[in-house]
Amino acid sequence: MGKHPQMPKRTASLLKKQKGKWRRCGLFFKDGDVIELDHIIPKSKGGKDEYKNWQLLHRHCHDEKTRTDGSLERSGNKTGCNSVMPKQLSDIPSNYRWIEDMLVVTY
Repeated sequence: MGKHPQMPKRTASLLKKQKGKWRRCGLFFKDGDVIELDHIIPKSKGGKDEYKNWQLLHRHCHDEKTRTDGSLERSGNKTGCNSVMPKQLSDIPSNYRWIEDMLVVTY
């Protein structure tokens, strides 16, 4: 772990640092997972764009963190974050479930 010709160096380095696990949920990354770079302390809250403030998260873990970390607090018409504002979990119908980073409808 730590190098692959098709993986950006930053991602490979963070995978190695995190020992192949999601920091937020503690599960191991697996082939095909959607991996996103996150600022541990949001830039909008004074966090720096540097290695020690980066972590890799599963997409829906990243959405949940962004929704709750204060980076979406509004200031006038602007948000402090460039991310799309994720839906509240209560806005997702009850017949939908997260299965391996995919929102799936159940019957």
